[in-house]
Amino acid sequence: MSEAYVFPPYGEKVEELIKEFGGTVMETYRGYDIKPLWKQDGEGYTGYKYLYKAPKIEKIAYGVGFFRDKLMSSALIIWPDDEHALPIYSSYWADSAKGSFFIIDCYPLADCIRDLPYLEKYLAPLEDIYDSGLKHFPPSKVRSENWFRTITSPYVITTEAEATPENQERLLNLTLDYLKVYIDLWKKEEPSPPEYMKELNARKEAIRITFQKRDSIGDMMLTRALGKELAHLSLLTQF
Repeated sequence: MSEAYVFPPYGEKVEELIKEFGGTVMETYRGYDIKPLWKQDGEGYTGYKYLYKAPKIEKIAYGVGFFRDKLMSSALIIWPDDEHALPIYSSYWADSAKGSFFIIDCYPLADCIRDLPYLEKYLAPLEDIYDSGLKHFPPSKVRSENWFRTITSPYVITTEAEATPENQERLLNLTLDYLKVYIDLWKKEEPSPPEYMKELNARKEAIRITFQKRDSIGDMMLTRALGKELAHLSLLTQF
């Protein structure tokens, strides 16, 4: 008899690392009351989503949802504030007995071929983790939209994987290891000159707007489960 499927311990592991930022839970965002996202109950759906404000960070958006106890959908995205040149940490993981859909990256705010020091400082620390991840999850076309490819770094991992405990553990470790590198960068980060940040912030805003307009992962499912208003609020707070 095959092993019974169980969800990976994503929530508890990620929440433990998020505490490193020492952030505070946000109750409003851009004029919206976001407390309804803290506990979500819908048609065959339960979930939660929180936004945190932390030093050097505009927001940490973290959420987990369960569709009829058959599919776990989890996302964590960290946006730096306008004074710091950190990349945008982003991970998405949908897991079920049928398999995993997984994306992880740190989106650069700089054009890295024009700004090689940015590449070396903020992205090169991912090299060993990325190489290790590729041994089990070689490059795939899980997400191949041209606009998405313009946003990603050389260290993006996108994959579809079989639902095995081994793969769950590997994907969870990738999520946590990328996050640990990001936290280490965050701890050392100092403000950058406003003139340098001008172009970086312009790219950051372009990334935000493009995701809001074009990203549809989970949007249809959330709308069906929670209604258009709450689904829209969840998307707005994500990006």
